[in-house]
Amino acid sequence: MERHDMLYSDVESASSSTYQHSQTNISIVSASTTPSTVLPDEGIISRTYDAAKTLSHIKCPHQLQKGHQRNSPNNTSTKAAFKHDYQSYAQTSHMGILDPAYKVFVSKKGYGSLIYKLHARTVVVAGDPLCSEFHRQALFSELRRYRWARGLSLAFVGISEEFAKYAHQQGWATMHFGHEAVLNPLTNKVLRKQAGKRIISQNKQLLDPKRGGVTMNFYSPAVNEADPELERHLQDLYDDWREDRNRKHGDGSQAFVTVYNLFSLPESTIFLYTSDREGKINGLATLRELGAERGYHLDPCIASQDAPRGISDLLVFTAMEMLKASDVGYMSLGIEPLDEVQEVTGSSKLVSRLWKDGYNQMIQSVPVTGKAAYFKKFCPDESLTSKLYICIPSKGIPVRRSIALLQFANMNPSQLFTQIHLGDRQKEKQTPQSQTPQS
Repeated sequence: MERHDMLYSDVESASSSTYQHSQTNISIVSASTTPSTVLPDEGIISRTYDAAKTLSHIKCPHQLQKGHQRNSPNNTSTKAAFKHDYQSYAQTSHMGILDPAYKVFVSKKGYGSLIYKLHARTVVVAGDPLCSEFHRQALFSELRRYRWARGLSLAFVGISEEFAKYAHQQGWATMHFGHEAVLNPLTNKVLRKQAGKRIISQNKQLLDPKRGGVTMNFYSPAVNEADPELERHLQDLYDDWREDRNRKHGDGSQAFVTVYNLFSLPESTIFLYTSDREGKINGLATLRELGAERGYHLDPCIASQDAPRGISDLLVFTAMEMLKASDVGYMSLGIEPLDEVQEVTGSSKLVSRLWKDGYNQMIQSVPVTGKAAYFKKFCPDESLTSKLYICIPSKGIPVRRSIALLQFANMNPSQLFTQIHLGDRQKEKQTPQSQTPQS
């Protein structure tokens, strides 16, 4: 039986730069070369690499010679089709491509691709479909046949305002749950020294050989010679940071957190990393190419436990410098969930209330990443900020889809119901007091 889904899990490192399929028996299907309305920016990473070489404080390794580009012996038309779709339409919400838990649906007829996770027998699609607006209906028809043959429902998380309008036209329910914050390196106040004086002073101290002794380094598997040892160190730094973060949060439960295999999409990622005088790596920033925006998504941006203060700030600042030098005006800081939901459309009053109450209880019961407060000092561009939505293409009370969305958000449904029950009891206790006349 033909299968559309490919799981980019247990992906080989960029030293070989090949994809692996999931361990299930997956047949690769051909995709036609249906014309796309968007052409991928094939040279954005090379352009960024050239810009990095012009910045004296960034150490860049040698570029791969032409003719030695990494071509996987297992490349197929399906993988080529997905690569084209991704490089043409990728957005911040598609960060799951670096998470081995996500799967990829690729149209057999070349209409586009989807990135998703499977929860509670529901295909939870991350972000907008990777296709032109003219191919949406055809892609969804193909997906519908795939789902119905397996008894799967459908939901979306992190869709754009533009796709939310399409969802409204289809009569689908949507909920505004967060927004995407973006830095514009071409106009940023911190880069122009109109703000962030402490950051600038701190950066100079860290990069001073006699004081901080920090070295800034560039690495991209797309343009540099493969370095398996470096890749292992960078992945270890990220894994150690994530484990430490989870320990600090007790059970490690956080809402809307993606677990990365940093090198699962080597041709679309850039790594900035810092090292101390002894060459020990103590900081990492990953820039993932966003085809839809002709820019990058910055995540993760982290420092080791023993790193000097200000390493993360230095990485963000240097990333902006590098993108400005390459004439890139879009650096996404990721998804910032709302503290409270107000906007729900396309559903009954009952379902809207259940959605609002459920989300608001969830977001209060588990910690969000808290990146918004940290990145505020870098002066995000309000004109580039955009709303993000959750979408359920169904009528009535979508119990199964709601459970799937909770699991997608790293939330235990039973924990949520407990929180709601406790919240209702608390309201009952407060009601008599609120009705007591004031003396």
